[in-house]
Amino acid sequence: MTRRYLKLLTAASVLVLSACAPQSEVRQMHQSVSTLNNEMTQLKKETVKITQQNALNAKSASGVYLLPGANTPARLNSQLGMLRMSVSNISATANGTQATLNIHGESNTALPSFTGTVEWGQLQGTTENYQEVNVQNQQFSAPASQLAPSDIAIPLTLHGITPEQLGFLRIHDIQPLLQD
Repeated sequence: MTRRYLKLLTAASVLVLSACAPQSEVRQMHQSVSTLNNEMTQLKKETVKITQQNALNAKSASGVYLLPGANTPARLNSQLGMLRMSVSNISATANGTQATLNIHGESNTALPSFTGTVEWGQLQGTTENYQEVNVQNQQFSAPASQLAPSDIAIPLTLHGITPEQLGFLRIHDIQPLLQD
């Protein structure tokens, strides 16, 4: 209802102002309205993905879900402490998809070297009743960080799935590497 009202108000404003304004200003106003509509559409898509990501993480007994398009980190309580994770730089490769897993340690101590598992695939159904499809997984490792709080970027190659098909990543089984 509010969205419809906003569109009607915008359209009415454009009509009223276009009667008084020079054509260049009218074109500029139309361009501004178009840009605003595109930004609103993108924001709506991102909000849906954030809502889905939060719902999946609320139900997850282990690991953390990251949804492409959410552009929002998720927190994982691991053996290394609280970690904030996000995914970025998602792009197509010859074999599938490349992405960057960003891990931020929230403690005041540097992170030791560690391993973990990343699963990826597609989601079908609704947030309440979903199914993971075409799931694959691989282990990753991260070197010890020198700074605290720690920021680590891990490049991932996700075989067998395009960026458009990628519905989720789930990070779990974070384990510190034993030092000799």
